[in-house]
Amino acid sequence: MSHGPRVPDRTRSAQRWCPGALAASIALLMLATACSRRPVWDDIVLISVDTLRADRLGLYGYGRGTTPQIDRWFADGVVHERDYATAASTSPSVVSLLTGLYPSEHRVRLLYQLVPADVRLVTDWLPTSYQTAAIVSNVVLTDEALGIAHRFDHYDAVVNEKESGREVYERRAERTTDAAVAWLRDQADPARPLFLWVHYIDPHGPYRAPDPWRGRMRHRGSVPVEPERILAYMRLPGVVDALDCVDRYDEEVAYVDASVDRRLRALEERRGLERTLVAFTADHGETMTERRLWFRHGWHVFDEIVRVPLRGPGAEKGRSAIPVSGVDVAPTLFRHAGVSPLAGWSDVNLRRLAVPSAEHPVFTEATVADGRWLAAVQGKRKAMLQVYPEHRLGASLAFDLATDPSEDPLRIAPQGDALIATLAARAAQDAALVPDVAGARHGPPTTGPNIDPRVKGEAEAQLRALGYLE
Repeated sequence: MSHGPRVPDRTRSAQRWCPGALAASIALLMLATACSRRPVWDDIVLISVDTLRADRLGLYGYGRGTTPQIDRWFADGVVHERDYATAASTSPSVVSLLTGLYPSEHRVRLLYQLVPADVRLVTDWLPTSYQTAAIVSNVVLTDEALGIAHRFDHYDAVVNEKESGREVYERRAERTTDAAVAWLRDQADPARPLFLWVHYIDPHGPYRAPDPWRGRMRHRGSVPVEPERILAYMRLPGVVDALDCVDRYDEEVAYVDASVDRRLRALEERRGLERTLVAFTADHGETMTERRLWFRHGWHVFDEIVRVPLRGPGAEKGRSAIPVSGVDVAPTLFRHAGVSPLAGWSDVNLRRLAVPSAEHPVFTEATVADGRWLAAVQGKRKAMLQVYPEHRLGASLAFDLATDPSEDPLRIAPQGDALIATLAARAAQDAALVPDVAGARHGPPTTGPNIDPRVKGEAEAQLRALGYLE
């Protein structure tokens, strides 16, 4: 859907509107700009890609040639090697990118859970001179699912892609880029700075890149498919080798790479990227064949699900191994616009190699059927804590990522582990641990642990087509 111009409610831009201190934390973010000086126009473009693992980009050492254009566009700047989404599923992670808040603060934990009215987005705090637009392609980011269209001057959430005569409730990268380019050409005012958010659903499953990307990847060896490890919507007819699914995932990444290239060329032609901060991110990653559950996300806080790419926008150049987070994105964008971050926001500037969070943990989480997994990353250490309803604590795990980057085998946390104690304290203070769904869509209970229990009707069919429901 698309909404016309409006006058934003930005009268509270000098106030701190959400209680609680914010620690530094994506979700998957990369930021880039062609010039490090203060841009003339202060344009901001946020590009997010659904389900994109950090280790599937050439910038992060992947050798299959999936992202040649992204690698080229973001060749200068800071590579943050350890950026963490705030959550393992789309809605809470994306809301963190747009607010600078952890899920415990913005309170969106489920898909189809509306953003509370008292939670402000970046678009609400930017100067009124900015024109704002969003072009999204996932059904869980539509206005019905999130309720944020009125926060933008233009909100385009068309998810009516057709494949073999059936509707698949998404919009492919090519059409998403078409919509973004059309808005720039026909509606964007060249005399005003802009904030434009574009979200691509590729490479979310089922993995079906269009021609000519389909069939490009050829793997070596084989991993026999084990149907019990794979959701029904991913069990493709005739596929008996799980590495075929890995190939198809990589083809989706390559397809998005081409669309991002076209999107950035359109920006460059408009008035030059030296006037624009381009942020490229992911909401979360995806398991391949590492775990007991293949080709899915949302169910845990392992690195392949919650570690995402991040590219700093050129003030410095190099690589940083200091953990950072999706909550650091909004403050960095604000600094580019010449606006001081709000009191209590992260003080991390993603344009720098050194960040203040070096000695402080960043946090991430995943909603599961019987509670939630919480995780904290501090330096090279990572701790996980299972939390049940009513704040009952379950299993606790701890890893040294320097010596055990695969987090396998599972390791029970030692008694008195400081990071576990930090997670337990956060859980005890988290009033939104069991989500309040009063503002969500109504209907009978669903069978998906990440779905608001009152979702019904067409929304259920849409979520089932994307694997969110069995």
